[in-house]
Amino acid sequence: MIRILAVATALSLCAACSPSETPSVETSETAVVLSYTDAFVMEPIGGRDMTMGGVSLSVEGGNVTLLSAESDAFGAMELHTMAMVDDRMQMRKVDSFEISAGETLELKRGGNHLMMFDVSEDVVSGESVDITLTFDASGTEQTLVIEADVRAVGE
Repeated sequence: MIRILAVATALSLCAACSPSETPSVETSETAVVLSYTDAFVMEPIGGRDMTMGGVSLSVEGGNVTLLSAESDAFGAMELHTMAMVDDRMQMRKVDSFEISAGETLELKRGGNHLMMFDVSEDVVSGESVDITLTFDASGTEQTLVIEADVRAVGE
């Protein structure tokens, strides 16, 4: 009888400590994986204190919204769109960019991009800068720190 009671107690302790077989909704919604390639910042032209940058951002496991970008190398950063209207380039600040699961957002020259203001003197070709991107992933804030290469004009 004692042996049966000991086995029953041991089994109930194991069951209480084992992980749930069914993941909760919160776990599946926050299992978003962000990745990036080709992160760059253009070296400012002729002493200007503003420049642009880009990156390819991919997401798996859920949809996300890119909300902001910041870096110690810049006084301010904005998310921008670029479109040609009547043969003129028009850049506009936007609040966010949506990225669907399995998709890639391309921030690049001649298209959607990052705009940087009050550029540090340390932003020179051949160096790199860290940029922190903030996302909303189904109501959960997520950040991704990217290392962007500083490129000279023409690179």
